[in-house]
Amino acid sequence: MQQHEVVEIRATGNTPESVAARMQEVLDEHDAGGWSLQTVQPIIYNSSTTGYLLLVFQREVGGR
Repeated sequence: MQQHEVVEIRATGNTPESVAARMQEVLDEHDAGGWSLQTVQPIIYNSSTTGYLLLVFQREVGGR
């Protein structure tokens, strides 16, 4: 069985460097917890180019 978690990272109003640093923190935290990144989905909000990034993680949980 797969477990999923979605993490939101705000891009609007932040420098690319700070967004990348936050993404690295989230990736490292989730890797330590056994999560694998499944996809990254940009979300446009209030007509901005990219308001948020959604990082979708998955991991295996208990047997059937």
